[in-house]
Amino acid sequence: MRICLNFDPSRLLRWHWWLAQALAEMTDSQISRSFAPHRYPLPQGSRLLFELERLIYGFRGLGAMDRMESALLSLPPLQAGEADVVIDLSGEEVSPTAQRVLRPFFNGVPSEIGIMAALANDQDLLVELHDTARPSNPWTARPASQDREVFSASLDATLSCATALILKALHHEDGPLDVDGVVRAKSTTRSFGSKSSLGFATGTFAAKMARLLNKVTRGGKAWAIGWRFDQSTSLLDKREAAFHVLSGGSSSYLADPFPFRHNGQDFIFVEQYLYSQNRGCIAVVALDRNGTASAPRIVLEEPHHLSYPFVFAHAGQIWMIPESGAARNVALYRAVEFPYRWTREAYLIEGIEGYDVTPLPHQGGFWFFVSPRLWASSSWDMLDLYHADGLTASWTRHAASPALIDARFSRPGGAVIEQKGRYLRPAQDCSRDYGGAVTICRIDAIDFSEFVQTPVGRIEAGSFGCHTYNRHAGLETIDIFGQVGGLQEATVSYIPLVPDTRGSTTIDEAALQAGLGIRLATRS
Repeated sequence: MRICLNFDPSRLLRWHWWLAQALAEMTDSQISRSFAPHRYPLPQGSRLLFELERLIYGFRGLGAMDRMESALLSLPPLQAGEADVVIDLSGEEVSPTAQRVLRPFFNGVPSEIGIMAALANDQDLLVELHDTARPSNPWTARPASQDREVFSASLDATLSCATALILKALHHEDGPLDVDGVVRAKSTTRSFGSKSSLGFATGTFAAKMARLLNKVTRGGKAWAIGWRFDQSTSLLDKREAAFHVLSGGSSSYLADPFPFRHNGQDFIFVEQYLYSQNRGCIAVVALDRNGTASAPRIVLEEPHHLSYPFVFAHAGQIWMIPESGAARNVALYRAVEFPYRWTREAYLIEGIEGYDVTPLPHQGGFWFFVSPRLWASSSWDMLDLYHADGLTASWTRHAASPALIDARFSRPGGAVIEQKGRYLRPAQDCSRDYGGAVTICRIDAIDFSEFVQTPVGRIEAGSFGCHTYNRHAGLETIDIFGQVGGLQEATVSYIPLVPDTRGSTTIDEAALQAGLGIRLATRS
């Protein structure tokens, strides 16, 4: 396949190089470059902003917006004749002749400045990839923003998602339409030279830099865990419930609670993030049915960060798969002396930076839900699926992965719930902030070629954030984010996203969709 990257010569950036490298790894691909006739550089203030953020926040990574002129100019120029595919990164309406043209738009603007304008205006982030092979239905992604007050981090995450979306489109030209196969009207976009969009983005930089210099810390906000006992009624049925709260005190925070009952005793496994070590480890809290909780006791430490301790029983053993994305592997641990001693049994997969791995036993095998971090993405907005014939068998990546690129309901937020013959998947809503809420998604289809889910409910914790929900043997857990010091109890609510037929109250489905920004059908 002959693929040509069409650039604006004033914007040759690292994320373009990420894309070129990934394209070069495709079988039988020939990569070339061309240049648009006009230059539309980013406003000068943007470079100053990026440097200020590097200085203040100590960024040392390789950013998506770094200049990469030498590397990209080393690509061979487009020769006479048309390419099979042109990926137009210039923002121009005219590009080299090709059988297929892909053109990314960022919040309606065919340039990275669209992201900055959206952030400055406190809008949700949206990437649309216009594709002449399906002109009425652009490919879409909804990236997470790691910190909306930091442009560099948000750009890194969004442009990583844009790279993944372009690759997905090339691999799956006949992929599913955006929502339930319904063709959408063409999105409203702005030409690159629009004075309104460029002027607005440029004008906000001065105010942004002033806010940046005056930014303060989070003001004592931290994660804590909550739990409640109810043998008969879950939060999803009860709709609102009070949870006891346990925080990590001044030396740590607690998050990602996973309940487990063994020999009549209840435990909660948690991430305990130790401020002194700047990383998380796995701890356990013992509970009695009177609501008394022990102090957290560390049961698993590694040189790298650990969190999301997925504990489960299988084949007569008790296992744990903690999140270990920083180590670029997925490790499986077995309880030697439950709950305090564990041994690493195997690496299920290596070489991927995957977060919050959530296994689902299904039809004799296992599906594994995982959020990858690609290039400089946030790990909050993509969902990959893998299949294995057994717990320690080889993983096969789902044909349509990433199955989702959507910060609203991609990253796993707890164990899959089996209820009345259907699967419900808790997912983190990171569309506005990390840990904003938990969305409950019904899995409508999962096989080797298809994954379909429908958001059916939403868990919120009032003014607190939350991002993990679990229930096991009548013990229900959640985590909350905010001013948790001294907090003894928190009220948590479940909001259905479908009409409630069990009582006299009727829920306005359209209003819920508009208010929460969630479509009721999401297709991979």
